[in-house]
Amino acid sequence: MRLRTDPSRTRAARWLRLYPRDWRERYADELEAVIEARPIDWQVRLDLARGALDAHLHPRTPPSVGVLMPLIAGVAWITAGSATLIEPAPPDWPGYLDWTLALGLIGAVAALRIVLTVGRRSGLRAPAVTGPALLFVVAAHAVWIGALAVALAGGPYGAITAAAQSIAAVGTVGIGLVRWRVGDHPIAEAVLMAGGAMLVPSPVAWIVVGAAWLATALAARPGVDPRPA
Repeated sequence: MRLRTDPSRTRAARWLRLYPRDWRERYADELEAVIEARPIDWQVRLDLARGALDAHLHPRTPPSVGVLMPLIAGVAWITAGSATLIEPAPPDWPGYLDWTLALGLIGAVAALRIVLTVGRRSGLRAPAVTGPALLFVVAAHAVWIGALAVALAGGPYGAITAAAQSIAAVGTVGIGLVRWRVGDHPIAEAVLMAGGAMLVPSPVAWIVVGAAWLATALAARPGVDPRPA
């Protein structure tokens, strides 16, 4: 005998998957009750999607930076910068060699993971500017990662790659400023250094970027000041 599934519970389960695990553990019953009590129109869908986005931007349990992403980003950028620096004729800006494009792509993905983690370290008590800053940095890094992937595949490279990299760097600086404003030292300074150095057209700057990303693993102390700005 096949048991009949309650459509409202199926809808609730589908929407709940959009929310972080710790949020689901705390609010799942309330959300299920809301979904079961009313029809799901476009306005409810928009509210649920917006709530899921907000739950990810302002997590109940602030994430840990860890070591893996800083290590990947640090090694990628230090290697790319060092290799470019010893070339007899360094390439034109943005300065990638054919094989360092892959390192740049890896470094950009790891950097995005780091800034997303650092930006959410105040959790529910993050300042209001945190959400827009995180959305900007995600969009900027997505464009940069896409530009690197296109160049790696043999597509256009040059001004578009440099512009995408610069925009992502500005977004990174923005996250560093948000963390500096709430007194999250010294990781704020490490992120500011990484973003600022990425704006400098020099392979030496890439080495500085790599060192700054490595520093985020050491600077991310367990006790985070959660005060809003």
